[in-house]
Amino acid sequence: MLNLDLQVLVVKNTHLEKDQILKKVNHKIIQSKDELIEYIDNNEFDILLSNGCPFILPISKLKKRIYANIHPSHLPDLKGIDPCLGSILYSRDGGATCHIMDDTIDGGPIISRVKIPFSKDLDVSLMYQLSFLAEKKVFHESFKENFVAKINHEEGDWIYYSRKSNDKIINFNEDPEKIIQRIKTFSNKSQGCFFKYKNFEFKVYDAMFINNEFVNDYSKNFKDLEIIFNYEDSIIFKKNGRVIKFTKVLGPINELVKGSLINN
Repeated sequence: MLNLDLQVLVVKNTHLEKDQILKKVNHKIIQSKDELIEYIDNNEFDILLSNGCPFILPISKLKKRIYANIHPSHLPDLKGIDPCLGSILYSRDGGATCHIMDDTIDGGPIISRVKIPFSKDLDVSLMYQLSFLAEKKVFHESFKENFVAKINHEEGDWIYYSRKSNDKIINFNEDPEKIIQRIKTFSNKSQGCFFKYKNFEFKVYDAMFINNEFVNDYSKNFKDLEIIFNYEDSIIFKKNGRVIKFTKVLGPINELVKGSLINN
């Protein structure tokens, strides 16, 4: 078992820098990638453990030590900056992995990993919370193993995902399942999906199918993408014969008169 003598490094303008936990922890603020590399070059340590570091380090050019990283996916799938989003958007298993760092993005042999199976009842906010739990687990497992790697990356149909602004746009030509899944991908408070109606932009944070018998019977006379109800922060409409409810909608709901959502 390793003996710990810790130095906590916090990169400026990251979520960790704003976390209240730092008030109880001695730490050093790192302003830039160059400053981090300079710190690595000028200080003696055995292991550097990264979690959420925004920099790609030139591992092959640094002093020979153990450089490990905790990544919130079940590597080698979902490499990249936004694996939790990619898991929901593309219906892929999530998780966490502790791996040895090399010069590639989220590459290097694996020390420990935990899988979070995908299910349609997950949204990205819940996936973030589950990933935090999985990250804790892989840290403890890796610590017990003295950060010695045991698994190589397997071959497979793996994907890389970092968010793009277009991923947040609601495309009403998509299947209704995909529309709902896209909204669940960006359902946390800092994101949201978008659509435009006439000259107005609306942000949507939640969506679901409505299976109520009375609602479905009432909707029979409405056309595809025709607005059935708009009230409070919600919009109800049809898509491919199914009734969908958008809720937690930001925008001038009263402007959504009965008509098609794609009449701009």
